[in-house]
Amino acid sequence: MQFSVLCEEFLDNLAQDLEIMDKQSNLEIEYSDGVLNILIIESGKMYVINRNSGNQKIWFSSPFSGTDYFAFDQQKKQWLSAKDIDLSSKLIAELKDYLT
Repeated sequence: MQFSVLCEEFLDNLAQDLEIMDKQSNLEIEYSDGVLNILIIESGKMYVINRNSGNQKIWFSSPFSGTDYFAFDQQKKQWLSAKDIDLSSKLIAELKDYLT
């Protein structure tokens, strides 16, 4: 599967999953054209997660942990950082206090 299709599917699904987990409406989640923005309403802190076609990675910007890149691992079927951290798991762990 090509990079742009993998990204689109992953980011769209991630946005939908977060919407479902955000039972208290603590987040403003917007996904459009390869860019996922997640605003923590209470603090105004913003996540930006988007595809970076140039290096075939997803760029992740967190107000808590800074920036990182995630590449798709074909064997594990996950978006992983250079430190082998799964993007979804990292994001959900950082947002756990807002997803209750």
